[in-house]
Amino acid sequence: MSLRIPPRGRAKFPLALFALAVLSSCTASSPPEIPRSTAPPEYGGRFVFPLRTEPATLNFVTASDQPSDLVARLVGDSLVDRDVDLNVVPRLAASWEFADGGRTLTFHLRPGVRFHDGHPLTSADVKYTYERVIDKTSHALARLDGFLPVERVETPDERTVRVVYRFPYAPALSGWEMPILPRHLYEGEDFLTSRYNRAPIGSGPFRFISWEPGRRILLAANLDYWAGRPYLDTLDLEIIPSQETTLQALLAGEVDYAALTPVQWEAHSKDPSFLRRFATVQYLSLFFYYIAWRTDGTNPFFTDPDVRRAMTLALDREGYVRTVLRGFGQVPDSIFHPAILPPDPELRPLGYDPRAAAALLDRAGWRLDPGSGLRRKDGTAFRFTLLIYGGAEEHVQYSGRNYAGFHDPQIDAWLQDGRRTVDPVARTVLYRSIARRLDDLQPYTYLFFPATRAALSRRIADIRPSPRGIIVQYPGVTRLRLSRPEGG
Repeated sequence: MSLRIPPRGRAKFPLALFALAVLSSCTASSPPEIPRSTAPPEYGGRFVFPLRTEPATLNFVTASDQPSDLVARLVGDSLVDRDVDLNVVPRLAASWEFADGGRTLTFHLRPGVRFHDGHPLTSADVKYTYERVIDKTSHALARLDGFLPVERVETPDERTVRVVYRFPYAPALSGWEMPILPRHLYEGEDFLTSRYNRAPIGSGPFRFISWEPGRRILLAANLDYWAGRPYLDTLDLEIIPSQETTLQALLAGEVDYAALTPVQWEAHSKDPSFLRRFATVQYLSLFFYYIAWRTDGTNPFFTDPDVRRAMTLALDREGYVRTVLRGFGQVPDSIFHPAILPPDPELRPLGYDPRAAAALLDRAGWRLDPGSGLRRKDGTAFRFTLLIYGGAEEHVQYSGRNYAGFHDPQIDAWLQDGRRTVDPVARTVLYRSIARRLDDLQPYTYLFFPATRAALSRRIADIRPSPRGIIVQYPGVTRLRLSRPEGG
C-alpha cells in the first residue's frame, strides 16, 4: 500500500477494519424498548439468534472468537460473571474472599452442581480447567493473561478452590469468568482433538443438542440448572453471514434479532410499521478497531514516533465515523474504554490534520518526490502493506497479542504496578499515565469503538442489553421469555 500525504491541502484515506482488540471494560447502553412482562413466569418457546460466523471450536478454554465464546458461556458455567451493568456477580462460586493482602483468593462452590451428563462438578474440575489454560500446548491465548500471575491453585476439599497469586492482583476475579471444563471427560482424550470440542458438555443453563456446520447450533434448556431452568425451551443459533439476509429473516419471522447496518437503521428505525413489530436497541461495544504500527525495527518506517503520529493525523477518523459508519461509533481518546477509565481532561484524540502529518514526515526525512507522488528517504519509497486481522492466530509473530511488537520499560512498569494496586484512585493515576505515554509514542492508531444498533421481535420480554449484547451478560438470556398476546 502506498500512502501519499501532500505538503498542502487535504487528502482522503479510506479506512478498513485492520485489527480487533477487546477491552475488559464497560459502558452504558441506551435504554431498550423491550417490553416488560408483569404476568407470572411461563416456560417454553424457541428463541432464534443469528451468528455472523461459525464458531471455530466449542472447547471452553481454547475459544477465542466471539461465536465460540458465546456458546461456551451458554453451555458452560463460570465461577463469576458480569451482570448487565458489568458488575462482577457469582455463578458457580456462591462466595469468595481475599486474604494475605490480596495474594490469596478463595472460592466456595455451590453445592449440588452437576454437569449435563449428571457428573458432579467439584473443585478438581476448576483446577483442571486452570491447568489446561496454562498448558502451552493448549494455545489458550485468549484466557492466559489472567492466570500468568497465579502461583498455584489448591483444592482443600470438593467445594473449595484456593488461588494463590505471586503478588496482590487487582483484576483477579476477571480470569475466573471462564467456563469450567468436565475433567472426567477430557482427561481420557487428546485435548485439542477431543470430540467434546464439537459437542460440549458443561454445567451451564443450556445443554448442547446439535451442530449442523454452516447452518445452526441448537441448545436446549438445562432443566436441572442450579439457578432454575431458563424460561426458553430451546435456543437456536442460526449461522447467517449476511446482514441483509439476517434482516430479511427478521422481517419474515425466521429470527428474533438482527444487528442493523447504518443504511438499514436509517431505513427502518423510524418506520411506524417496523416499530410495531420490532423493538430497537443501541449500545457502544466493548472492543475497538485499531492499527498497530510495527515499532520493533522489522518495518523501518515506524520506529520513529513522529512517523506514527503522522499516520494518525493523516486519517480522518471522525469523518469516517460520521460518513461511512453514519454515526455508528466513537473515536477513542485512549486505549481505555471511557467507562473503565474516566476521560482525562488533558487527553484529546488527535484530529485530522494532513498538513501537520506532512510536516512531521518532512522532519523525519521522508520527503515528497514530485515525480512519483510518493515520499522517499535515502532512495526508499514510503510504501507498506497492511495486514488485516482475519480471526486466526497464525499471523501473530510477537509475544501474546502484541501485534505492534511494542515494548516500553516505563509502560511495562506502570502496567505491573496497576495489576498490583487494589486502590482504584491510585490505579486511575497509573492508567492515565499509560494513556498519556501511549499518546506520545503512538504505537497504535485507535480507529473507533463500533456502536451496535439492532432490532428484535416484540414477542421478547424481560431482557436488557448490555455492552456485551443481549446474550452473554448474566443472567441475560436465561431470564428471557416470550411474551404471549392478551388472551393467548
